[in-house]
Amino acid sequence: MPRPKLAILVLLSLLFVAGCSGGNSDEGAPSAADTLVETGLQQLAKGDDAKAKATFENVLELDSDNVYAHYNLGLIAQDAGKDQLAIKHYDAALKTDPKFTSALYNKGILLESDDLDAAVKLYRRAIAVDSKLAAAHMRLGFALLHQGETEKAEEHLSKGVKLDPSMADVKAPTYD
Repeated sequence: MPRPKLAILVLLSLLFVAGCSGGNSDEGAPSAADTLVETGLQQLAKGDDAKAKATFENVLELDSDNVYAHYNLGLIAQDAGKDQLAIKHYDAALKTDPKFTSALYNKGILLESDDLDAAVKLYRRAIAVDSKLAAAHMRLGFALLHQGETEKAEEHLSKGVKLDPSMADVKAPTYD
């Protein structure tokens, strides 16, 4: 199941425009870290992962706990197949914001093949924060089905498709 990377970038951009990132020294003026995060998001949207990586690393020089820099460095690492590095960045993002659903979801995907129970817990946490996360319902449903919890699995799969009908075509991941 592909991650809607561009949709995530748009969502994060909207958060910055709305001023939800905090850390502003002047009322309404973005901090240097916020400005760099926005630049990194634009670089990612253009497909320039190398520049975005450098930009997000610069953000961490200014703000070592920046949830968006850690999350996006996790995305870049995950896309590059560097799963352990991605998990490290998702964990850092979750340390700052334990309810950051995108980090919970993506970390869950990375853990599925090695620790399905941990992935299930992450999907449940993500859904507890936002019950309308169709993809999380689907991943949770597939995992529960694999674990033999058919009734609960069907509830989550049904909910995922109800929230996003395009999920009806999604195939279950393999857990090998």
